Amino acid sequence: MNGFWYEYSLVAGAATFGFDLKNRTITLYNDGDQANKVSTWAQCGRAVASMLSHKILPENADNNSTTISQFHNKPVFASSFKVSQRDMLESVKRVTGTTDADWRIDHETTKKRYNDGLKELKQGNHEGFYKLMYARVFQPTDDADFQSDNDLLQLPIEDLDEATRTAVSMSRASANDSEANRH
Repeated sequence: MNGFWYEYSLVAGAATFGFDLKNRTITLYNDGDQANKVSTWAQCGRAVASMLSHKILPENADNNSTTISQFHNKPVFASSFKVSQRDMLESVKRVTGTTDADWRIDHETTKKRYNDGLKELKQGNHEGFYKLMYARVFQPTDDADFQSDNDLLQLPIEDLDEATRTAVSMSRASANDSEANRH
């Protein structure tokens, strides 16, 4: 199990992490300081590979190495970072060389965003699902904060700016592809 995919959620549009990178706008949920665990695609892949590389059972009773049987009927949790929207914005600004002056920063309560998303979903707008799902996780309750198994899986500590750089590059490539397909 992992948190929201960082790269996807950063560039998918305002319904997820609240960012519209192309137009340099962000909607901060509440104060934007609620941190949640997120995962890069690479970290998810490493977690799966790590799980599959372990033995199913220990060799003997004295063997304390990680085995798949340790997770029998239990989820495996993997994450890359615990970040807030403000942390993400700071990373985006570092990667893109922008400042607060280059961004329009709005605020919306998670309650309003959740209710708006629910209303949109009932009207058939599937983007409403993203709004309500992300708003729910960003409520200041820590319900989505899980203890990761990164150490057991021997997962590396990742660099937030590098993951942001990857996401921004994906966003730019997607925009270029869309532009090329129009001609």
